[in-house]
Amino acid sequence: MPKNLKRNAVIVCGLAALFYWSFMFAKHDPGLRSVIPFGEDPYDAVGSFGVVVGMIIALISLVRAFRPYHQSPPSTAQRVYLVRSQAAVVLGVLITLAADTVAMVRHPHMWIGAASRNVLVALIGGLAAATVAVQLLICASQRELPEPGSKRGKRAGIASLLAILILVLYPEQLINRTPTHLLTIVAGAFLLFAPMRLLLTALVPYKAEEAPTEMPAHSRFSSLKHRWGIVLLGGVLLGAFTLAGEMTEGGGAPPLRRLMFVASVFISLWIAGFSIAYVFLGEPLGFGPRGCAEPKTRVRA
Repeated sequence: MPKNLKRNAVIVCGLAALFYWSFMFAKHDPGLRSVIPFGEDPYDAVGSFGVVVGMIIALISLVRAFRPYHQSPPSTAQRVYLVRSQAAVVLGVLITLAADTVAMVRHPHMWIGAASRNVLVALIGGLAAATVAVQLLICASQRELPEPGSKRGKRAGIASLLAILILVLYPEQLINRTPTHLLTIVAGAFLLFAPMRLLLTALVPYKAEEAPTEMPAHSRFSSLKHRWGIVLLGGVLLGAFTLAGEMTEGGGAPPLRRLMFVASVFISLWIAGFSIAYVFLGEPLGFGPRGCAEPKTRVRA
């Protein structure tokens, strides 16, 4: 891979780490955790899925950048999928910051008069500035730039505005009941990954995706089973890790029946969130059917 893409992969991993640190700091710092309006769902769900999936995609980007390739130089598709994986991390941070901003606008009384207001603004502003800087580096590394006023760009803009409008109007009282609270968390995953897909394909276009691909039916079915198996396994592991983290913070272990219920909830939510992420991002990031077969028509990106 070119040196600039390797450099960007390392920087994107740093951004993902900064995103994780800022997310956890805001939720656990004594001066911030009681004043942040985005500590409740659906805003918190957007951030939680964004942090974890962002870390995973950043590591994928690092592997793609530094692994050896059989052909030299790497194919156009391989470079495009690498740049998209880097851009996906940036978009995850920006969408989360947009959700946080909506929460702050809806609940100004929680933070405007707080003593830690300046810390909160500095935290969000600093993360936003770092994210924009990384996005500029990614744009500079692209061989193919988005066309001004393209249909993809318009669809991405409409989807982003719609997601923001849903967050602005979302009935927050739904989290007061368990079933609707769980649906709110799943809605947070949709609000994150649905616009991210359209933004990703608009910001990092690849014209060869419009060309037909040929792949044997048995290979397509086999790879589909393997991919979904990995997605389900990842959801189970993430749910288990989240449960372990919650138990560590909460102190003693709850009764067995409650522990089993909480474990099933965490695992189910992470399977749902990870599945939604794969449905929307799998193909644009090269893990769908088009990522398994080279298109006949090769167009330089």
